[in-house]
Parts: sequence; structure tokens; C-alpha cells
Amino acid sequence: MKKRLFAVLMSCIVAILVAHDACVKDKCRQVVCNNGGVCVAGVCACPAGYEGVSCSQMWNEKFAGRWQAADSVAKDNITRYKYEITNNIGNNRDSFYMAGFADTVSMQIMCTRQAYRSFKIPEQKIDSFLILKSGIGTLDSVTGQIKGSYAYLRKIPISNTETKDTNVTVYFLWRR
Repeated sequence: MKKRLFAVLMSCIVAILVAHDACVKDKCRQVVCNNGGVCVAGVCACPAGYEGVSCSQMWNEKFAGRWQAADSVAKDNITRYKYEITNNIGNNRDSFYMAGFADTVSMQIMCTRQAYRSFKIPEQKIDSFLILKSGIGTLDSVTGQIKGSYAYLRKIPISNTETKDTNVTVYFLWRR
């Protein structure tokens, strides 16, 4: 009788241990994801425009504020222009706007999300003589600087009816 009772108790203990270890643990039980983020295997999957451990930061926040900009027209790294820009993040979490771009442009230039640390500058008509063709910038996670390039088309009037188109590529570096 003692052997039978011992065998039943041991069987119950083994069954409980197996059942306990076989249970799937919820890795998301303690994880809070903000702004519509969803927990997947203990990590927040953030919706477009949000990032961070709990999806609490907007993508464009890292680009906001004042930057000291330096432009060079060739890859020789000789600074041709220095100016200050201000990035306004606005309400759209997948874009931001630059004010003071190229030290001459009075309008705000839109930049849109390309990846986690990079943005693109889509084509924008500045005025009747200047078209910003495209650009890209990338935030260096170590230095905090943004490096990139943009291209523009300048229409130089030759006569009252004729213009000469000049394509220029500019390399830039922004520092705080």
C-alpha cells in the first residue's frame, strides 16, 4: 500500500512539474507599448513614426532644434558655406521641416523619414529659378552629427526667354 501511495504521489508531482514547465510564459505580460505599439515576444513593435523601448518617442524628435550647418560643393570637404538651420518637427511624426536651408531659402524645406536614423529630401520647387531635386541625411549615432547630400537645379537667365540649367550636388554636415 505504501509503495502504491508513493507511486501515485510521485506521478502527481512529475505531472505537475511537466505541466508547469510546458506552460508558455507570456513575455509581454510586463511590457507596456505606447502610441499603438504591439508587444511581440517581449519587445514592442512600434507603429510608423514612433520608436524606443516602449514606442514613446517620435522618430523626428532626434532631428529637432538648431544645427550649425556646413556645405561643400565638391567632395573635397572644404566648407563653402556656414549657416544655421532650425528643424521644426510639427505634427507629422514621419517628417520635419528645415528653416534657413542653404542660408538663402526663406521657405521651409520638408524632409521625410527614410529609415531609423536617416531622412530624405524630396523634390521641391523653391522658386522659378531653383528646384531642390533630392537629398538624404543620416544621423551618426556616435558623433551626433548629420551628414548627407542634396542636389539642386538652378536656372540661370541668359536672356529674357532663355535659361541655362546648372545641376549642383552639395555635401553637408550638421552639428549641434
